[in-house]
Amino acid sequence: MITTPVTVRNLLGLHARAANVLAQEASLFSSVVELEDPSSQRKVDAKSIMQLLMMAAGQGSDLILHISGDDQDQASVALKALFDDGFGEPCG
Repeated sequence: MITTPVTVRNLLGLHARAANVLAQEASLFSSVVELEDPSSQRKVDAKSIMQLLMMAAGQGSDLILHISGDDQDQASVALKALFDDGFGEPCG
């Protein structure tokens, strides 16, 4: 299992478009991908747009990606890059 800290950088947070981008990218991998909010210790399936939206993670939220499976290394790199890039949106 790979555990990777990430920060929501884009201005609108993990809103519908960003959640969709994350869920679609996570779904490309066979690994189990979960996103945790350490402040509430709540984990959600990162392949589920609805679960991601229910996190209500705003800009500046520090989260943790938990990835386990055959392609966990590739998934970790790709998904961390999405957060680092702010999902292709403006960052403040």
